[in-house]
Amino acid sequence: MIKVIDSFLPETYADEIEQTLTRYDFPWYYRPSINNGKPKIPDERFKYAHGFVHNFYNDEDGPMSSYYPLVSALSYFAEQQGFPNQGFHRLKSNLNVSIPGWQDGQCQEPHTDMPSQHLVCIYYVNDSDGDTFIFNKLFDPKEPDQFQFDIKERISPKKNRALFFDGMYYHAGSYPIQNNARIMINCNLISSHSYT
Repeated sequence: MIKVIDSFLPETYADEIEQTLTRYDFPWYYRPSINNGKPKIPDERFKYAHGFVHNFYNDEDGPMSSYYPLVSALSYFAEQQGFPNQGFHRLKSNLNVSIPGWQDGQCQEPHTDMPSQHLVCIYYVNDSDGDTFIFNKLFDPKEPDQFQFDIKERISPKKNRALFFDGMYYHAGSYPIQNNARIMINCNLISSHSYT
C-alpha cells in the first residue's frame, strides 16, 4: 500500500511548519551522509550525499527538541486519514540542498528506517523537486543484503503532501535540482497493521 494525500494538514498549520523550519535560526545539524554508513550497492543510480537533520523524537530518548510540540500532531492527522497508530518510533526532519552534478533519476541508497514493522509517513514541508523512490522489495531479515532494485513508485514533493507506505519497503530520497532546498518530515509511526 502506497498512499499520497494532498492538503494533509489545515493550511494555517502547514504554513506554520514551513515558516518555522525555514527560519534563519531553526537548528539544523549537518551530516556528511544523510544515510548512515558507506555505499554498499554497486548501482550508479544510488549516491551518498550530505545534508542536514533535525531530530524531534525517538523511542529511546523521547522528545529531543523544543520544536517537538509543533509537529507532534502529525500522528493525529495520520489517524484522521485512516492510519491508526500509537505514536512515533522516530520523528525527524531532513533538509536536502542542491548538489552540483546531481541528476534526475539518482537517489540515496535504498534503505528501511528500521528492521521491524512500522508505518512511514513522509510529510513534505515545502514545494520542491527531489522525488522519493519506493522500490519493489520488502526488507527480509533472512536476506538483509539486497542489490537489485526496481522502482515501484516515484513521488514528487509538494507542500502539505503526505506519503504513507509500509515501512518494510525499501525507499530513498533524492536532492533538488531546480530548487535550492527540499524539506521533509519523516515519521516512523508505531502501528500493528501491515500495509503491504
